[in-house]
Amino acid sequence: MSFRLSLNEEVAAALNEQIRIESSAAFLYFSMASWASVRGLTGMAKWFRTEAAGELTHMGLFVDYLNDRDCQAKFATIEAPSCEWDNPVVAFDQVRTQEHKLMQRMNDLIDLADKHNDHLTHSFITQFVPQQIADTAEADDVHDRLSLVGGDGHGLILIDQELGRDAEGH
Repeated sequence: MSFRLSLNEEVAAALNEQIRIESSAAFLYFSMASWASVRGLTGMAKWFRTEAAGELTHMGLFVDYLNDRDCQAKFATIEAPSCEWDNPVVAFDQVRTQEHKLMQRMNDLIDLADKHNDHLTHSFITQFVPQQIADTAEADDVHDRLSLVGGDGHGLILIDQELGRDAEGH
């Protein structure tokens, strides 16, 4: 069996599902960017757009990997993302939840690759783990800091400015 044809069907299906998950996450971040932008939270909007771009990059890497393994990527329908949040704390609660789910998803994909003795897919997935750890920690940190300042305008503006600088640094 050739390298290109050796991808297990269950693994291929899970990788295709990951394409849907990554695109859904990107759309959510774009929606959050728009929400933040019209509320004058320009730094937060930049941060959300940067995160959306990262999710689209990940999606492209999964498509490329499937194609390299001679599997066609399949694009499933995604639900429209939320477009309203009561405040930035609530928005970042959703970010935090999403990033924790993505972290678990990486673990699940590695477990599935291991179940099928697929070292190539295991290696491919592990490239995402350090970034996912950092993204999850950052989501927790921003959520916690926003919770600390609550509705205080000064604290919110400082966090907004910091997120804008972080986005420019990516």
